[in-house]
Amino acid sequence: MRFAVVVSYNGSKYAGWQIQPSFLSIQQVIQTILSRMHNRPVQIFGSGRTDAGVHAYGQVFHFDSDMNLDTTQWRKALNAQLPEDITVVRIHEVPCDFHARYSALSKRYDYLVNTGEHDPFRYPFEYQLNQELDVDAMRESANLLIGTHDFSSFCVNSIEETPDQVRTLHRLEITQENDIVRFRLEGDGFMRYMVRMLVGNLIDVGLHKKSTLDIQRILDAKDKHATNVVAPPCGLYLVSVSYKEIP
Repeated sequence: MRFAVVVSYNGSKYAGWQIQPSFLSIQQVIQTILSRMHNRPVQIFGSGRTDAGVHAYGQVFHFDSDMNLDTTQWRKALNAQLPEDITVVRIHEVPCDFHARYSALSKRYDYLVNTGEHDPFRYPFEYQLNQELDVDAMRESANLLIGTHDFSSFCVNSIEETPDQVRTLHRLEITQENDIVRFRLEGDGFMRYMVRMLVGNLIDVGLHKKSTLDIQRILDAKDKHATNVVAPPCGLYLVSVSYKEIP
């Protein structure tokens, strides 16, 4: 049987989702538990990577098992063994051809920025910019990025690694509640550092370091050297991944 698992985690102390030699990752923690339960190696497949320090409300992975447990039992068994900064939200039995990465229809990310006083208790979970942002200017620039574009300038993937760097950004909303500015992005897929580069450059607009024309120029350039601005990982959350197989 194949199971799709929605998992939430605080990524502060992990080297990201993907297994890396000599560093602790989310994938490694979960695979170790599942392998111990099965008395054999078990591999899990995530919807995509999250970088070191990035958090998730709704990362999705799948795994195969011949153990006689239903979804409720699986959730209880995993949560009983996971550390307190990782928790299984829900589990679904899915068709055997389901793949957490390749079956994904869209992903949603949130990015949080604190524009007020530095908060020592929230610094791992928000970008502590501690400066005011021009939200209207950022929204104007964000409108240029919505739609289907070649986002080569806003990612670090090489052309050899990812020949097609065209993606569709369905939504890029910017809201402010008190001192917290929230960027909400939804699209059919995101390349490495893409969300953080989009947000980082929009923050530059909000600080009047860049203009809307600069954002258009960077987008049109389709050039890895057009910008090197990347927002810090701590403010980024993978909120959800959408599939036709999972309600």
